[in-house]
Amino acid sequence: MLFKVESRLTDSDNKNFELHELDRPTIQYTDTSKRFYEASRDFSKQYAHIYSARLSTFRNILQPVINKRWGNKYKILKLCDLRDKGTTCIIVGTLFKLQELKPSILKELSDQLEVIPQPARTHFVHETDSLVLEDELQRVKLSGDCIHVNEVVTGVVAALLGSEDDDGVFTIKDMCWAGCNIQKPLPVLSNDRYIVLMSGLNLASKSGDHMFALNLFLEWLSGFCGTSEYQEELSKIVRVIIAGGIYANQSNESILNETDVIAASELVDTFSAAVSAVTPLDLMPGCKDPASIMLPQKPFHYCLFPKATEYKSFNRVSNPYECDIGGFLCLGTSGEPINDITRYSSIDSYLNAMKKTLQWRHMAPTCPDTVPSTPCLDTDPFTIYNCPAIYYCGNSSVFATEVFKGDENQTVRIVCVPDFCTSRTVALVNLANLECYSMKFA
Repeated sequence: MLFKVESRLTDSDNKNFELHELDRPTIQYTDTSKRFYEASRDFSKQYAHIYSARLSTFRNILQPVINKRWGNKYKILKLCDLRDKGTTCIIVGTLFKLQELKPSILKELSDQLEVIPQPARTHFVHETDSLVLEDELQRVKLSGDCIHVNEVVTGVVAALLGSEDDDGVFTIKDMCWAGCNIQKPLPVLSNDRYIVLMSGLNLASKSGDHMFALNLFLEWLSGFCGTSEYQEELSKIVRVIIAGGIYANQSNESILNETDVIAASELVDTFSAAVSAVTPLDLMPGCKDPASIMLPQKPFHYCLFPKATEYKSFNRVSNPYECDIGGFLCLGTSGEPINDITRYSSIDSYLNAMKKTLQWRHMAPTCPDTVPSTPCLDTDPFTIYNCPAIYYCGNSSVFATEVFKGDENQTVRIVCVPDFCTSRTVALVNLANLECYSMKFA
């Protein structure tokens, strides 16, 4: 792609203008989100299948982790085999949190369908919350200080070392998570190559206060800002990923109707085409966008983008989304699973929640309990099968980033991508060194 840059040359008498063209470099790209595109849409099935598939997968994942941590000293038992009280053993199962404040339709209905007034809440942690561990057949109540109740959520699979007492309570002595999978060696790049991450454009908003910032972003991306040296640096942007919220961001309390979608579609299409004209664009849906609300979300329908689909550089992708860019595996969501984790635990930031999901090796453990999800049958698509080099979350309230180090020296650049409508900010990741910084347009 050509990246047009105007550089200004001056002499003692007059000013001369010379137009230069810079080539935007291309980089190998592969969409590896097949498991999200092919997720089951058979709603005649029960949601128990996804938990069964998750537990079966993690039993295989946790076996080498258990051997490394505890060796072959203890037996690995299923819950139905817990017969010898006080005998130390290992059990593998799915954590379930019993939460007093968890929303429930049964709590909202009383005698003869009279509604009990429920206070509006955005956080559902209570001091009486407790944990149980369950497998395909039964569950057991947990106790012990190895796991802090409000630092985990429902749906996480763990291996627990301990024993059952006479009251049928399993006392935990030690525990372990699956942790990150072994990471393939990261490529070494001789030149800088940047990925732009953004989310929450909210183009269906009737206020339009952020449109000036969005136009500045387009000019910046197209190379119409800054000195010639700075423009040459911008020409090294090889991809833009929009992590949901292009129609409406998560903070938008209103629900888009058909009229809103039709009114905003031309603007969304024009913006997508403008970005695709200068660099490859991957467009993910979000929970407020015109797409199925259930994860994994399928890509936007092509009829919404008559202009943008003319460009081969325009890609409608799933949510979650995984791709390989020049040998760097990128994985991310539009933010719904991470936001849900912060609501049902004491984990206070998206950044810490993302680190937890890497330790759990699962990007959306609360699916389908408190995050809408399709009833997947044979596999759990939200398992993090391959350790990413870049792991991002869209629609965050603030920009935040950190390098996560795994037990086997895995290096993961975590990025909380801010809501552009309110922050006017995007994130840039340099593939050459995995450095990350923000850029604000105001």
